[in-house]
Amino acid sequence: MDIQRALTPLQRLRQKGPRLGLAALLLILLAGLLALRLQAKPSEMSVSRQGVVLASVERGPLQLDVRAAGVLLPSQQRWIAAQSEGRVERVEVQAGSSVRKGQVLLTLSNPQLQLRLLELRGQLEQARAEMNATQLSLESQALNQGAAVQRAEFALRSAELQWEADQELRKDGMVSKLAFERSRFALEQARQTLQLEREQLSRHRAAMQAQLEAKRAALNRWQQSLQREQELMEALNVRAPEDAVVQELNLQPGQSVLAGANLAKLARADALYAQLQVQEAQARDIALGQSAQLDLRSGGSDGQLGGQVSRIAAKVSNGVVLVDIALSGPLPRGARSDLGVDGVITLSRLDNTLQIQRPLFSQAQSRASLFRLGADGVLERVPVQFGPASVGRIALQSGLSLGDQVVVSDTSAWREAQRVRLR
Repeated sequence: MDIQRALTPLQRLRQKGPRLGLAALLLILLAGLLALRLQAKPSEMSVSRQGVVLASVERGPLQLDVRAAGVLLPSQQRWIAAQSEGRVERVEVQAGSSVRKGQVLLTLSNPQLQLRLLELRGQLEQARAEMNATQLSLESQALNQGAAVQRAEFALRSAELQWEADQELRKDGMVSKLAFERSRFALEQARQTLQLEREQLSRHRAAMQAQLEAKRAALNRWQQSLQREQELMEALNVRAPEDAVVQELNLQPGQSVLAGANLAKLARADALYAQLQVQEAQARDIALGQSAQLDLRSGGSDGQLGGQVSRIAAKVSNGVVLVDIALSGPLPRGARSDLGVDGVITLSRLDNTLQIQRPLFSQAQSRASLFRLGADGVLERVPVQFGPASVGRIALQSGLSLGDQVVVSDTSAWREAQRVRLR
């Protein structure tokens, strides 16, 4: 029987030697390949020319502008409020309806208002009758006082005649001294009586005028109260104050409303402005008075509209700045509130500027890399510095020369490539 002997460490190492050598050789080969890759030139891709858009670097004027979307909004709108409380009887129009001046929007009812109107009419008639009665009474008193003045005038004339006769008789001694003095006294008394009667007539006329004025004032108050109630009664037929479009009207028949409650919101159809939502980064160069061009998305030239920047929001909201555009010229057909529009605001104009068609995803005043077409037909990545930009073009500050051709289409798939060959 054979006895198996244990191997010594040296013997075990000799048995594993070939396998260790092979592993070391593989490691050396991998290290060499890695070194060669690190020392090799940048990789070169190959793409179809059909999917690549090239643009040439040009020099010339560049009009800077900002593009933004927005909507048309009414510049003149108003709420129609209830003049008195009431209940909705009929709704004649709906939101979106065009209405003419004076057209009934809805009808309210108010029984208490009708009752007050009847009471005021009765009180007005009573006040008018009282004033007429007072006027007749005062005029009668004035006539009586006038008659008293006339009697005093006659009495004075009679006393004057008697005094003149007594004076002649006194010269001839045909009248006693007592009778003569009585005649003189009667004349003086007649004069004073006439003066008092005249003063009484003047005071009566002033008092009559004051009483009539008080009655007229009371009558006017009743007339004004009645007129106010009549206006409130007429206001139950809620009418459009001008030609407009109904923006909001959410009432239903049977619904109660309080005095001062908003009933309907109207806007003039021919008074609109555009509100654009400009990205925060693009809004810094916008100023009041800059011209703008709007597209109503109608697909034709009749959907184009000009305007000027009239307001810039003081704060940023959700990354955008609201910019209002005051429209110029007549509104094109189809323009209405809440219609979506595309706007282009002209910022400024640069003369003799190196520029290209704006590459996809390019940003103004930023650094980027573009693929420039070489003489060998290979695209090579080059760094560039962009300047100001418009909607479709962007200025170049460095990195490219006049006449260079660069790729302006999407190159995001070439992120790892430095050179791209067109086939």
